[in-house]
Amino acid sequence: TVVLDNARYNRSRALKAWLDQPGCRLRLVDLPSYAPNLNLIERFRRFMKRTVLFNKAYAKFALFKQDFDDFFERLHQHEADLASLITDRFHLIGKTDARIPSA
Repeated sequence: TVVLDNARYNRSRALKAWLDQPGCRLRLVDLPSYAPNLNLIERFRRFMKRTVLFNKAYAKFALFKQDFDDFFERLHQHEADLASLITDRFHLIGKTDARIPSA
């Protein structure tokens, strides 16, 4: 099972042709058109912005960049928060058959 966001390349003719090949075992699940809570990269981005940018103003771009660099260097310090936030076990509320199995 592969969960897809709404990027255009996920609906390309080339991808559809590849998936229609005999023996293809992939099952595609499309996210709703706007579902940042279901998109794991959006969850991470929101956590990163909240950690680095919330209630801060930067006088220079170099300071802004340094805070982001520091965040990624110390990412291991946020391991517990990220483990609970970025999980592969979720389901769509109101959809009884929409469970996404964990890898």
